[in-house]
Amino acid sequence: MNKLRLVLIAALMIITAANGSRTSVAQEQPTKRLPLGAVKPALDMRSLEGSAAPTWQDLRGKVVIMDFWATWCTPCIESIPHLNGLKKELADQPVSLLSITYEPGAKVREFLKTHKMETDIFIDNDLSTFKSFSSWGIPITYVFDGEGRLVAGVSPKNLTAEIVRKILAGETPLLKEHGGWDDPAGAAKYFREQLEEDRKKFGSN
Repeated sequence: MNKLRLVLIAALMIITAANGSRTSVAQEQPTKRLPLGAVKPALDMRSLEGSAAPTWQDLRGKVVIMDFWATWCTPCIESIPHLNGLKKELADQPVSLLSITYEPGAKVREFLKTHKMETDIFIDNDLSTFKSFSSWGIPITYVFDGEGRLVAGVSPKNLTAEIVRKILAGETPLLKEHGGWDDPAGAAKYFREQLEEDRKKFGSN
């Protein structure tokens, strides 16, 4: 094998490795929003009391509404009465309405002393569920059908009982979709910093 051929092979290997490295980094970057049609993103969270969260198998056959929020998020707080009303209006339907935050349980329990939430509250495990759902632009509410397929990603204020009933009937309603956050990597970094600060003050539980 001549020297020129060896040089060409080595150059090709370097280029391939570099492209592979760039692809790997790109795949690790947070995305703006979970795409419609996504099926059963990974769940890694716990209830506010510390018990295990439901699995997708537990939720099978139900319309699942997952609202991502935080106690510092003003639009999230403003949406609480709307979601409380939605929970009440759909009480007789096969619907689960989950509110998910990444903050320590102690901080959330303090918040609930002055803000009543009727939804089922869950604490993410180290931002794992926020990551799998690309929930960096909060508040964002994802709605899944009975098979765990994402049919809507909206701001909570745009979700109504009528829309949920259409999804229960097998329809895919036309909605103004949540566009996600323009800088998901920046948001993920901010959430991580907030979480670390909260852990110093409230602990990890």
